[in-house]
Amino acid sequence: MRSRKSAKGQWFGRVLASMLVLLALFAVACGSSPAEEQQQTTTEATQPDTARPEALAIPATQAPAPQAPAQQPAQSGSQAPAQEPASQPASEAPAPTAAPQPTQAPPAMAEMGRDTLIFLTAEEPTTVGAASPLCGGNIQNTICDDLASDPLTWIDDHNNYQVVGLTGIEGWEQLGPDRWQFKLRQGVTFHNGAPWNAEQAKFWIDFFGDEETSGHYNSNDFSFHGVFGGEVVDEYTLDIVCGKACPILPRTTIFTKFQDVGWFLDAVGASSYADLPEEFSAEIERLTVGLGPYKLVEWDTGLEITLEAYEGYNPNPATNYSRAPSIPNLVQQWRNEPLVRAAALSAGEADWAEIAFQDRDLAPQWKSATNNEAYVYAVDTVHHPWLRLREVREALNLAIDCETLMEEIFDGVLECYGNIAQTGTVGITPENSAGYPYDPERAEQLLAEVGYSEDAEDSLIKLHIRSQRVPKDVEYAEAVVTFWRDVGVNAELLVVESSIHAGTGRSNCGHGRTRDDFANAPGADLHEKCVNLGPGKPNFASMHITAPATSTESLDFSRQAILRNSCFSRSSGVCYQSLEDMIEEANATPSGDLRRQRMEAIADRVHFDYHFVPNFLVVQIYGLSADLEWEPHYAPRIRANIMDFTN
Repeated sequence: MRSRKSAKGQWFGRVLASMLVLLALFAVACGSSPAEEQQQTTTEATQPDTARPEALAIPATQAPAPQAPAQQPAQSGSQAPAQEPASQPASEAPAPTAAPQPTQAPPAMAEMGRDTLIFLTAEEPTTVGAASPLCGGNIQNTICDDLASDPLTWIDDHNNYQVVGLTGIEGWEQLGPDRWQFKLRQGVTFHNGAPWNAEQAKFWIDFFGDEETSGHYNSNDFSFHGVFGGEVVDEYTLDIVCGKACPILPRTTIFTKFQDVGWFLDAVGASSYADLPEEFSAEIERLTVGLGPYKLVEWDTGLEITLEAYEGYNPNPATNYSRAPSIPNLVQQWRNEPLVRAAALSAGEADWAEIAFQDRDLAPQWKSATNNEAYVYAVDTVHHPWLRLREVREALNLAIDCETLMEEIFDGVLECYGNIAQTGTVGITPENSAGYPYDPERAEQLLAEVGYSEDAEDSLIKLHIRSQRVPKDVEYAEAVVTFWRDVGVNAELLVVESSIHAGTGRSNCGHGRTRDDFANAPGADLHEKCVNLGPGKPNFASMHITAPATSTESLDFSRQAILRNSCFSRSSGVCYQSLEDMIEEANATPSGDLRRQRMEAIADRVHFDYHFVPNFLVVQIYGLSADLEWEPHYAPRIRANIMDFTN
């Protein structure tokens, strides 16, 4: 067995080499910048502080009371949506809450000096289609989530984290434990001019709430709300009926998106929802006809995607996130290396990008924020012969000197963390989110107790990651694997392309399996059924360990309970009957102390049974051009319609 000093020795060699590369690239970037003088002035000015994870003040979610409309701008006849009040006793009618303030009108497009914004992401999108299973809550795929689409609801972090409607929703009320009624806004159209109405909305509610396919395998949406369906009341009124009690539903429909049904049916070769094919055509990945503030113009594969402001967008005065765009054109390009993205900002070749901590002073201006993501290593606790043992998972966590890694690799900006949802999420406590201690001797002891040997034929444990999902993720993973090897684990690091990583992480028993498949599988409970079903598509093999950055935008642990700890989720390497029962009970519990306690019990189990290697909460650095005005959202979502050029 190698000395434990080997891990630190290898870091310093990599750090020195990285510094030399950075210095060389920095010289090239600075030498090519036409805005050098302006950047020097900006650098000398007071810079913002780097953000730190902290608890958020999240209002309780109950049935909202009918609201008086907010005071409206003279040019608008729309009403503000109903808002969620603070917690009330069950026997009392919920008290009205203050309506959100009307938003200020953005600068008129004709008044803007610049008409195109270029934003850089780490990778090319996997899809722009809102119905695609590949559309999943990250900056790379922001077009399908938040630019060409408006979801059913939105959490407004500029308004005390209240739930609001965007272009399509006027308000809502809860009619029963499993039924909510939504009032739709009139005068809203899709990008092809098709009218928005309750029939359009019902199609997509049924689609994303389908029980048999877990929302047509759209886990990023389905994992928030679970099973539901739509019932049309009239042209602009829709009831959403949940498969079970859904007391916080509006907070969980923040990824439920819409496209014109007529266009979609033509694209997939169907005449109605009832005859949708099992596999959809490639057109739904490459095109979209949504409700969002921007519409797709062209996807030039390998180069860029262009969008233009949708002139027919109907702003909702309830929230700034639904205002009309002030920037007429958007261009998404991609550069994998964060230093290259920072250099593009410095050279005036881009206006917005995620960049690395050490490159922030290259940008004309930068902002720092937590983005609700926890960077975790997700573990196959079901199918892998050794990772299914709690003792082995505990050993993997105890083997990592996390505090040293935070200091050496991330300059003390990040902190060790012990769970998979941000501080402030309902269910997270200081106890169940504390980082695990560094105890390599105990790790070796645990491995010996279960008979693990790195020389055994089935001993290999693979860590799959994608490069640049978070800054320095490869360097961090190399150090982690070194720590594992130091305690006798036969560990291998595989850095793979984004789509390969996604497929590996979704090869769990819940992917591609219906509820009938589970019911018909042999086994006394869900865990045994999952074992017998085996890993799911696309690989039909154990994922070992993968490296998602997972977010909990609903600020309720139910999201992670369903997404990464439920037998039926494609993204879950966890399946236990008792845990599934806990999840079902907690999700049906109204906001308040009892829901908090039940969510805490689930989060406790995740932490103390070592379902994951939790790593850390993400702190993101955003680089901006000197004349771009924008404030980060609390989650990894980009609404370009709230961006403005200042000259």
